[in-house]
Amino acid sequence: MSISFSISSTPASDVLRHLCRNTLPLLLFLLFPLTLTAQAEQLATRLHLDSTRTSRLLRADSLLGARYRRLSYDTLYLARPAYDFTAKARMNVSGNSINTSGTFLGKKYDTQLNSDNNITTSIGISYRGIGFALSLNPAKLSGRNHNSEFNVSIYNNRWGVDAAYQDARDYHGSTTVDGQKLEVPSDIVTTRLVSLNAYFVFNRRRFSFPAAFTQSYIQLRSAGSWMLALSAVGGVVNTHAEATLGTEELKLRLCDIGIGGGYGYNWAVNRHLMFHISALPTIVVAAFNRLTENGQSQHVPFSFPEFILTGRTAATYYFNDRHFASLTYVITTSIFPNRQDLSLSYDRWRLRLCYGFRFSLFRP
Repeated sequence: MSISFSISSTPASDVLRHLCRNTLPLLLFLLFPLTLTAQAEQLATRLHLDSTRTSRLLRADSLLGARYRRLSYDTLYLARPAYDFTAKARMNVSGNSINTSGTFLGKKYDTQLNSDNNITTSIGISYRGIGFALSLNPAKLSGRNHNSEFNVSIYNNRWGVDAAYQDARDYHGSTTVDGQKLEVPSDIVTTRLVSLNAYFVFNRRRFSFPAAFTQSYIQLRSAGSWMLALSAVGGVVNTHAEATLGTEELKLRLCDIGIGGGYGYNWAVNRHLMFHISALPTIVVAAFNRLTENGQSQHVPFSFPEFILTGRTAATYYFNDRHFASLTYVITTSIFPNRQDLSLSYDRWRLRLCYGFRFSLFRP
């Protein structure tokens, strides 16, 4: 399991500027795993292997290792890494957008809003597939970014879950009202949203999601699988009153649950390179939404069909059996059309660049 603290359109130059600004923190984090390896090897050397405490530790480690290497998969297609520990340094870029259109007070409007990108640097370590990671956002520490994000991911070959909480307060963009385009200040719209995506894999013996996203498995041969999917999004979208734009105080409470399925494929090009692509569309089957306007709350009627779409791509390159690099991209798009003269779509995406290496504390 990995835990992180941390398409809408943003100009590429802005992303590059942010990446360059955070290059130094990333380099410092990249040096951390090298130091960690040296310290780990020194610790293993200093341990008295004939001590009672160490013997118990090795016994517990042996039991966990037996469970970790249990052959519940086809060894022609999948393998476990040869080392117990995996340390990672990562650069994460994430963002979200809201697009709305409809009729309000007899006027037609069309609005496109983007939040500021969250750019974080993180370090993490995992032991036999169980990991923990912490992220640092330099822009938030300096006060330039007011968004907050919390992610939890659990991946295994049979099933997996992505859950995220995002508090975004820096939306900016424009709205067109009856043909007149107006800029939207960054303090007009705020969101506090929770999203969840889960999958169930049918071909779990040959196809591995973790091989693409956590590297706790290695995909030896290309394989794919059909999957079941469950998606949910919930939270609050607030619009504050603004005389220039003619907006009033609005609060939209969302709770939508979708079920569906899709397909994923791992393409093992050779022993060094693997690509992943998957698409998991779901149809909303339950919606519990309310709109509060001028203190009056009313139920928002369900409008079929509504969708929650999740797409993933990834590339992993192994330099050797210890060192690797990966690039992953995940996007979730929620589409809610024709809701009482309101159509809304919400996009949330995350791009992650990772360098990792493997090591073992105890050697035979």
